[in-house]
Amino acid sequence: MSFLKRFQTSLESLYQPSADKNYIVAYSGGVDSLVLLYCFKQIGASVRAVHVHHGLQAVADDWVEHCQDTCEQLEIPLDVIYVDAKQKQGTSPEEAARNARYQALQNNLTQGECLVTAQHLNDQAETLLLQLFRSAGSAGLSSMPAYKQFGEYVHIRPLLSFTRKEIERFAGERDLRWIEDPSNQDTAFDRNFLRKDVLPLLENRWPELAAGLSTVASMQSNNLQVLEDMASIDLASAMVTRNSPLNVYVFGVVSMLSMDVLQRLSSPRLLNLLRYWIIVILESQPTRKLLEEIERSLINTQPDANPEIFFSGYAFRRYQETLYLIKIRDESKIKKEQSWNPSSPIELSELNIQLSVEKTVSEGLSKDLLDETLTISYRKGGEKFHPAGRRHSQSLKKLFQEANVPPWERDVIPLVYLGDELIAVAGLWVSKRFAVGDGESGWVVGVESS
Repeated sequence: MSFLKRFQTSLESLYQPSADKNYIVAYSGGVDSLVLLYCFKQIGASVRAVHVHHGLQAVADDWVEHCQDTCEQLEIPLDVIYVDAKQKQGTSPEEAARNARYQALQNNLTQGECLVTAQHLNDQAETLLLQLFRSAGSAGLSSMPAYKQFGEYVHIRPLLSFTRKEIERFAGERDLRWIEDPSNQDTAFDRNFLRKDVLPLLENRWPELAAGLSTVASMQSNNLQVLEDMASIDLASAMVTRNSPLNVYVFGVVSMLSMDVLQRLSSPRLLNLLRYWIIVILESQPTRKLLEEIERSLINTQPDANPEIFFSGYAFRRYQETLYLIKIRDESKIKKEQSWNPSSPIELSELNIQLSVEKTVSEGLSKDLLDETLTISYRKGGEKFHPAGRRHSQSLKKLFQEANVPPWERDVIPLVYLGDELIAVAGLWVSKRFAVGDGESGWVVGVESS
């Protein structure tokens, strides 16, 4: 089968946009993406090109000019996008450039379009080895899929079954002109070291190495699917709901898992579930170190342990046989005190909640307090409170414990004061001293999400 026919078969098996939509080729100017673009033109598919200018090479402007000339000759529309690909803390230069490139490409897509990139069989083999050297699991070793979701779009790689030699031979036979990135010769980069020094040596001994490694990656992809299917079943069994005593969680509970279910799983199955849970809920890839820390510090620990593990703006907490994933709030932005006229609702935007008056009969606070200026504050420690309906006052800490208020919520539950006297804990209790009697109209402090 000819190169073009193989390409067309691969492409059509992956994705076919609707009649009025384009394939979008990420065109760097190199031989791989040039062949990709050329093949689209030869088979008559609807296509446009996007070139991302990283600004990392002195000749980057020359590459733009080359890509513009090539696309003009092929009569293919071209967008040039300029991005800031400088290395950020915690990322390698390659990762920073890749992240900037894919974000720019995603932003350039319109509904119904499909991103196409030019990775091939040798790229797949290199990726597998790099992931292996990094002690990656099945997700990493499955390497690059030929088809995947890309945000709300689709990303395909129709050249994954083609070798680098096939692509270069095809380009040479058609006298195609491409550019060479000088950084591809720098073996200080891990991928270039593999490509230039390691793989040629291995291929001299095992000529079919690239195809073999690609097969391994495909098998790992199948294994990953099985693991995710199992994790999906386990997650459905482990997920629980717990209503807040206030009806809303100030910190925003994203998800909850049953500790009992988690503790009955084997360690590998537990880690598999945790990984899948984080990916599904947060759309973020957790490290093995994070998963093991959750297992050790939150699941396989003493019931009264109260650690907190932070990850990407969220926190994992344990409370009453439940593993919580909560959204972190910046407590430094919470106003320590503010006045409130209860005749009108008050928005506590830093907590994403609103306080308002809810009318009651035979319970709640005296209506006389509706004309007072009250103060909203928060727990500082050591507060005593005598709720209506109880014989004695107790520490606020003890009351929160009895009401099953999670520890991280206790310091951000609004307390309502009249002067120096605590008269209500929003959503929970009112003071016995200011409570109405049987048959009398009263009110309580209602809490709802804003």
